[in-house]
Amino acid sequence: MQDWFKKWFSSDDYLLVYDHRDEKDALDLNALILKETNLSPGAGILEAACGAGRHSILFARAGFNVTGFDLSENLLNKAREKALEERLIINFINADMRSFKPTANYDLITNLFTSFGYFENDDDNFAFVKNSYPALKESGFYVLDYLNSNYIHDNLVSDSERTINGVQIKEKRVIESDRVNKEIVISREEEQNIFRESVKLYSFEELVENFEKLGYKFVKVFGNYQGEPFDSATSPRVVAFFGK
Repeated sequence: MQDWFKKWFSSDDYLLVYDHRDEKDALDLNALILKETNLSPGAGILEAACGAGRHSILFARAGFNVTGFDLSENLLNKAREKALEERLIINFINADMRSFKPTANYDLITNLFTSFGYFENDDDNFAFVKNSYPALKESGFYVLDYLNSNYIHDNLVSDSERTINGVQIKEKRVIESDRVNKEIVISREEEQNIFRESVKLYSFEELVENFEKLGYKFVKVFGNYQGEPFDSATSPRVVAFFGK
């Protein structure tokens, strides 16, 4: 399943499958981040793997100087269209997380909605974490929003099926070799497309260990977008804050 993300994120079906993403979750997560970082309007924010710009647009609405980058030109075009509609100035860049090196300095760097762990080895998965360290201001924060591997192990839904606007979506999930792998079958009339996702399951402790190896200091962690305390067994998310 190597490089599965290139095909999947460039497809219009990606936005269809994730159409159910809760706007309230995005609002809650952005509010939590801004509350805990106490940034002032005008501060610089860099969003890694920004996709269609959901969080970047919320940050820009709040008056921040936002840059977002993503590998998918298709998703970036959606983000640019939305920003243009709202007359927001956001710098969207087409780039790969494994090689992107920020050239400016930022008060906040974010990696949200499990846009992490896609690659086959640790060096690639933590490449942007390493390359962005020099770009983070001394008083800045790096925020990672990632799944809680313990929760996934205990609560994985192996099969699901739904229909959106006449399009049938079947998803099968399995944990193999410390990765959660998903097959997505999308059927419409006589056409059927199959996509795959694969995310490395890092424990909270492994995340902290790897960040600290690269120079970061662990600051705090929450277990969901509402800011509840993190519990390694029951929390659905790892919303971790790191500093220098």
